[in-house]
Amino acid sequence: MASVQPALPFDHFSGKLSRKERIVMRTRNGNMHAYAIRNPYTGPLAESRKRAISTFSEAVRLCKAEMADPDRLAYWQDRYIQYRKSAAKHVARANTRFLGVPSDKFYSTLRGFIIASLSAQLKSNQ
Repeated sequence: MASVQPALPFDHFSGKLSRKERIVMRTRNGNMHAYAIRNPYTGPLAESRKRAISTFSEAVRLCKAEMADPDRLAYWQDRYIQYRKSAAKHVARANTRFLGVPSDKFYSTLRGFIIASLSAQLKSNQ
């Protein structure tokens, strides 16, 4: 993945420049990246993929509501601080403890952590 250092006046890019473009721009953790989409799948979506997409979109919607409420945001911030301390020792154990999912993925942002937590709750309720 290429790292992009844009010149002024273009200090923030997001998405594609056109609908048929295969180069996508994004910003992650303050760094801008450009990546190319190779061999995109154009067929129909499987039912399991549709469920995964709807679960994720529901988690994002719930995350937005949680972050808008100051009390819930404070709860999530405390929980995220605990998660980061635990993940510094062992990421998989921290994910199992806080998300219920044994994974080696470290959630570097509060928003990502909240979405992952809510997604895990939604999947367990299905």
